Amino acid sequence: MAIAPLPGWEDLDALTDTGPALRLVPIPGGNSRAADPGAQVVAGPPGAPASLALSPARRARLRRTALVAVLLGLLGGLAVPVAALAGTTTPRLVAGEIYTVRSGDTLASIAGRLDPSRPGPLLAEMVAQTGSSTVVVGEHIVLP
Repeated sequence: MAIAPLPGWEDLDALTDTGPALRLVPIPGGNSRAADPGAQVVAGPPGAPASLALSPARRARLRRTALVAVLLGLLGGLAVPVAALAGTTTPRLVAGEIYTVRSGDTLASIAGRLDPSRPGPLLAEMVAQTGSSTVVVGEHIVLP
């Protein structure tokens, strides 16, 4: 294993030298893009056109707009039903077919899904067919 020597203070100063300090400069001919008439525009990179420089008020407005867009996107994503994301749907029940009981099913819930307008008579038929008012997960029932 090799050990590297620590750099001297001179070397660290050379690494952290950031160049000349930035300063605020006004754009010749006025600043029509600033929200505050007295606001100054921060100069962009050296050699960049003055049209790329943004005032602090404009930068704040752009940040707020981006934050609102992100929040609206998150709220829109939360509005999507979780069942639609998971792809879970209740199977369509048709009379005469064999239905396999799933977790959470009862004869009353199966009868209600089969025909919501008359679940009572269907429930009575299913109780007579199965011989009990309870069902077990995995049990097969012929739908009346």
